[in-house]
Amino acid sequence: MKTSHQRLFHSCMALGLSGLLLTAILPHSRTVPGNNWPPAEEITRGPVGNRRVALTFDAGGGITGFPELLAALAAAHVHCTFFVTGKWASENPDYLREIHQAGHEIGNHTWSHPDLTKLDALQIRSELSRTETAIAGLTGQNPRPLFRAPYGARNERVLRVIHNLGYTSIYWTIDSLDSDPPPKTTAYLVHRITGKTNAALDGAIVLLHVGEPATAAAVAPILENLRSRNLSLVTVSTLLNLPAVPLPGLGTAAATVRTSARDRPSVIRR
Repeated sequence: MKTSHQRLFHSCMALGLSGLLLTAILPHSRTVPGNNWPPAEEITRGPVGNRRVALTFDAGGGITGFPELLAALAAAHVHCTFFVTGKWASENPDYLREIHQAGHEIGNHTWSHPDLTKLDALQIRSELSRTETAIAGLTGQNPRPLFRAPYGARNERVLRVIHNLGYTSIYWTIDSLDSDPPPKTTAYLVHRITGKTNAALDGAIVLLHVGEPATAAAVAPILENLRSRNLSLVTVSTLLNLPAVPLPGLGTAAATVRTSARDRPSVIRR
């Protein structure tokens, strides 16, 4: 069941994106003053009008089908964003390095995949900092500022804590439901994504999971369908016009971010 906050996601818009700093407005309200991200906001959709879609994969459970998933992305020359738990990274260091070496983006998904609304601030900080250390130690890549809460469970208090750690919550526009019971078929997942209109997919952040066999098998047909509709598959950073994470072996190049009227990611202020 969707919450009232979830139903509000698509009606909330933001103005302005400079580097990693966002100045946001709500409909029929003035711009929130200041140069920092308001701590009680999160990204739920990218700018519309660019025909871009970001497939994101949460990795916090199994690894079934992972080689096939990564191979499908490589065959299509597509880079995605993986939100990885520290526990998954520590148990699958070679897979984490493969994600990084393939040029994919990595975000923080906590250490042990808890419901953060049930943890105090110190515990939340520990979950994120341990994961950040693990990911950086294995790949040399810091996952900041990209963060996704396990189960999508977060509230204003949680968002304030993660904001103070330099992270921004990346929610989703479309949930594939691949990890929800009952188990989904490949055909179901393909239709769940490709059955959306171009307008619904434009700027969308799509939630998928590592460790789901049907998901691994669905990736190739999903990519083929979206590309046939002239939709580009990109990372979250590219979708949001954030400075891109450098590919392995390349130096970090500072990106100049320019924002036009249509380059407005959707946010929700809780």
